[in-house]
Amino acid sequence: MRPLGVSAIAVLTWLRGAMYALGGLALIGIVHLSTRLIAAAATDTFLENLIARLGKALGIGALLVAVLYIVVGFGLWELKNWARVLTLIFVALWFLVGLVGLVRHPTSWHVVRAVVDVVILAYLMLPNVKRLFATA
Repeated sequence: MRPLGVSAIAVLTWLRGAMYALGGLALIGIVHLSTRLIAAAATDTFLENLIARLGKALGIGALLVAVLYIVVGFGLWELKNWARVLTLIFVALWFLVGLVGLVRHPTSWHVVRAVVDVVILAYLMLPNVKRLFATA
């Protein structure tokens, strides 16, 4: 049986994946519109090509990260140990990024984000949770 904490972390992982997917699609759409505006306003094809390629690359990169998060979410849902390990790595990285944000611009959002990351890390490191992933 899947504990509620693991289910919640899987859902949060899916939500993060969905946000990356929306961001990637929005970036691709905005870049498409931007290149149209540049093409209409100027004859500089270098700038137009640079923005188009960079934006598409970033958008596709965000979509790939979204797919990765969604796959990890399914791995968590199925209690796969590789998903637990990847989640620990991702959350640790997000925690470090969140600490930088907390130090530079201390807001309640950064505090909540850091606390949630610490709770996820601590929960996934509990011996009974590790055992649950190892036996599934």
